[in-house]
Amino acid sequence: MYINQSQRITVKDCSLLAPVLEQEVRRLFPVPAAVRLWYEGNKESFISVGPEFPERLRQCIVEAEKSAAPCFIDGILLCPISLADEQRAFFVFFDTDPALLKKFSSDWLHTFQETVREHLVMVRQVYLDPETGLYNIRAMEYLVHEVSDEQDQLALYLISVHFIRRSNKGIFRKIKYLSRLLCATDNRGLFFLGQGLFALVVERDGQKQRRMYAHRLQKYLRQKGVQKVHIAFSSLVNEKKDSLQADLFQALAVAERRGPFGLCDTDVLRKDAHHPFSLPEKKPLRKLRALWRGKDSFTLALFSRDAHDTATDTLATLLLPQLTKQQHCVACGNDDVFVFSAGSLSSHHVSRFKEMAASVYSSGGDVVSVGVSRFPCLKFTKTDIIRNCRKALMHASFYDAGSIVAFDHLSLNVSGDYSFDEGDFRHAVREYSLGLQLYPGEKNLLNSLGVALMEMNRVHAAIESFCLVLAQEPDNHMALVNLGYAHLRQGNDLQALEYFEKALAVHYHLSMAGTDIYRQLARLYCRMVRYQEALAVLDRWRQAQDDDGKLLLYRLSGQAYAGTGETLKAMQSLQSALRLHPHDVESMSMLGLLYVEQGEGEEAGFLLLEKALSLDENDCESWYRYARALLFAGREKEALAAVGRSLRLSRIHATAMVLQARILDALDRKDQARKVLDRLIKRTDLLIFERRETELLLREFSEAA
Repeated sequence: MYINQSQRITVKDCSLLAPVLEQEVRRLFPVPAAVRLWYEGNKESFISVGPEFPERLRQCIVEAEKSAAPCFIDGILLCPISLADEQRAFFVFFDTDPALLKKFSSDWLHTFQETVREHLVMVRQVYLDPETGLYNIRAMEYLVHEVSDEQDQLALYLISVHFIRRSNKGIFRKIKYLSRLLCATDNRGLFFLGQGLFALVVERDGQKQRRMYAHRLQKYLRQKGVQKVHIAFSSLVNEKKDSLQADLFQALAVAERRGPFGLCDTDVLRKDAHHPFSLPEKKPLRKLRALWRGKDSFTLALFSRDAHDTATDTLATLLLPQLTKQQHCVACGNDDVFVFSAGSLSSHHVSRFKEMAASVYSSGGDVVSVGVSRFPCLKFTKTDIIRNCRKALMHASFYDAGSIVAFDHLSLNVSGDYSFDEGDFRHAVREYSLGLQLYPGEKNLLNSLGVALMEMNRVHAAIESFCLVLAQEPDNHMALVNLGYAHLRQGNDLQALEYFEKALAVHYHLSMAGTDIYRQLARLYCRMVRYQEALAVLDRWRQAQDDDGKLLLYRLSGQAYAGTGETLKAMQSLQSALRLHPHDVESMSMLGLLYVEQGEGEEAGFLLLEKALSLDENDCESWYRYARALLFAGREKEALAAVGRSLRLSRIHATAMVLQARILDALDRKDQARKVLDRLIKRTDLLIFERRETELLLREFSEAA
């Protein structure tokens, strides 16, 4: 079997633990000296470790680039260290007497080099989780406290995954699987904190980018079969560094209350008092309640300056002269004013509010937007009307400056979208549902409600919502795509493929949904051995220049080319996938199988297959491919053991059962082979190609008998 390199220092170790490693090497060195660690990507270190690397030291490293042994250059000692994946680093010793350094013999330096390597491995173990091989909570705490303040583009994500497993072995297998999934993401560091909790460091600048990445990460894990995941996230650099971990765990608790796929940003918690739909402070709130007390109906308008804190006069000062006797205003600061009017909302009210806003603009030059709401409305309480004014005001922000919007179903769509973006899916479902009470059957609301229900794992209800859209508009692209995702979630690949194909036929699909539909179609076509159709979709995906999905694009291209017999293109695609992510297990095992079956190097092929298994021994597909390669090489007994491992990991793996029957036949155990196929042919969940292959093999056995 392949021997992995888990005991070797990696570039990420150097990036995260550079000061710790330098301190350990300085302790081992027998004379006082300054020690710096140089490695590929040195500029991307998380930690601020002092001044810029001196140019003189850089030049010495360039001169010693090919040296494997310690060497002296210009009074500086360089000690090279081999890293994983054939990379190298240098420990540079300087600021000491050069004559003293030259007294060390070459034998002593070689011994010292080995001692350094052994000690670095031991230091590294302190920061690793023994089960997963990922960084542990100690490493994360070190990162949080020591990260450079200049690295303000870094974000930290806590990812909590809930396991529904009956055995510790099953939980451990799931943890390993999730570790591999998260390793495949574009990250700067991955940590396992225990109890199904991971932490991830990525480069994302700004709250909007951090939130978008959280949604993408959640979607990625859900597509990989994770049933319940909560994510909390924050900028890694902030003023309250000491409380960052506590804030993240608090945000994670909020995410858990928001549904099975809840999200929460720590910035939202810190700014809770400034939530866009929050109630005013106690004093103005008491005034508003006094105004509507005993009233069966009223209208409330929220006037708000578009540019805050720019005017000398308060907004209330400008509005007061324009009020009628039936109107009253309640100021909430200098730039927000509620205007209370008795009676239900009418066109007269809206016209009057427009006049008031125009008057404010003409007198003071301030652009004012207005959100209007009425009572009664559905089952909203009188206090809820304040929030509805704020929702109408957010709705107005989608139009030109100085717009006036009366609260309606679209306002609820906007507020629902805000809650959805924040990861509060329960509240999003509530907002969309209320919007549908105001405007039953509205297509955008139905689509939005269905997507939010999917996030709540209420897939059947989501499908009903999408079907209501298609009943009105059979070619609605978003409803077709969403139905495809819903059926994927239920494991109905054929129905999912049908809806994705219909969505692809809608000519404006790319502008609405990007390239994700290509990913789903290509994956499903490969799953169903429809490789020519997969290649056509992959070609369109390639033309769309989707940089985010290149790993999957190359991997699926390799699988599809192999299926159509274009082995050279298949190998090139899989090699490209491994250049992007050297530890991608699927690409590695597919490439290894191709090497073996195409005679491109049996030894190299088995090395790749075994390396894939060493990275994840619980991947049933890797064991299946390994068994195929062993059978091809004439090692039937080993192949039988390997396919057995695959079937223990996935008892319903139909192609593995067919392979098991072929191996048993090769071992002249035909009765057992026939029993496997008889058991398989009785299943009702077989795909067309799986049933065809099973029937063909049974016919071969009958003719041979």
